[in-house]
Amino acid sequence: MMHGSVIGLQARMSIIIQSPKRGEVEIECVVDTGFEGFLTLPPAVIEQLQLP
Repeated sequence: MMHGSVIGLQARMSIIIQSPKRGEVEIECVVDTGFEGFLTLPPAVIEQLQLP
């Protein structure tokens, strides 16, 4: 089950992203109802997880 909240008319939820190199990072996301198949991450999270 997923849980989230509404803040300032934005649906938000926390997700945990796992990397085999660096463990896991939890980030808060805004749920986009027009989702088209791509996700973006903040540069700091990409660096922390050592993603390409």
